Amino acid sequence: MYRFATEQRIFDVGGVEIGGQPGELPAVLIGNIFYKGMPEVVDHERGESKTKAVLKWISVAEELSEKTGMPHFLDVMASHPTAMKKYVSFVAENSNSVFLIDGSTPETQVAGLETVGEHGLQKRAIFNGVSPQTTSEELDAIRECGVSAAILVAQNELDYSPAGRVAALKGSNGQKGLVKVAEEAGVDKILVDTIVFDIPSIAYAVEATKLVKEQLGYPTGCSPANATFDWKRVQDTALSPGFAAYNASAHTIAQMGGANFLIYGPLKQARNMIPACAMTDAIIAYHSSKLYGTKPLTANHPLYKIF
Repeated sequence: MYRFATEQRIFDVGGVEIGGQPGELPAVLIGNIFYKGMPEVVDHERGESKTKAVLKWISVAEELSEKTGMPHFLDVMASHPTAMKKYVSFVAENSNSVFLIDGSTPETQVAGLETVGEHGLQKRAIFNGVSPQTTSEELDAIRECGVSAAILVAQNELDYSPAGRVAALKGSNGQKGLVKVAEEAGVDKILVDTIVFDIPSIAYAVEATKLVKEQLGYPTGCSPANATFDWKRVQDTALSPGFAAYNASAHTIAQMGGANFLIYGPLKQARNMIPACAMTDAIIAYHSSKLYGTKPLTANHPLYKIF
């Protein structure tokens, strides 16, 4: 647990504050919805789903968020433009949550941004995300629709080290940094994903989180679920019953390393992840208060809600 020397930025996205020093604000938890393989999705191309079942999982996450004080966003995933438009409209109509636009193709991303603009959802939307592969069409769509929050994917194909991920943000070797790219597209609320590839790389993602927050002060996080779900698929039957435990462990390790947000995978995992991360945030806040004098910035903090 740390206190960073650099002033930490805090951004308001859809009425939810994210960022700051460890202990000031709880980490934002983000659940995937409409992802490939989600049982409740009937047709991924047309965006058809079993709405009652989807609403059930949204309700579970929102209720746990309210009870624990852990903020919760939805990561709207889609592989086709038609589906993305339908999913964004569905989330807008059935939830007040902040949501991420997370399409698998540039065309799908643009469709999501256009829908955000059509419905006036700019304050609730986060573009996920700006990377070295982001197209000019996507950047133009961000600028045109007026979305001001985006996740920057700190990807550096030439240097996978924590320092290399920071270099991807700042720019190096004549390459424009992702921060500059995002700012030119009108993004002024920058969140950084330090990238998890596999289980061991969680250590690199956590170290990169520290570097980003120490050098740039941006709200930073990652998705340990990228690794834990892949690992689960190759486990034998003796280890698979422990998935909920080791999945939570991977995420709380990132929390302890200063993460301000965590994309934890399928929305139904909220039942496990929200209580586990709430307890961790309460511990972090108590420690930061006693050791550094850092006080929670909200009365809705897990330190006060669950203890």
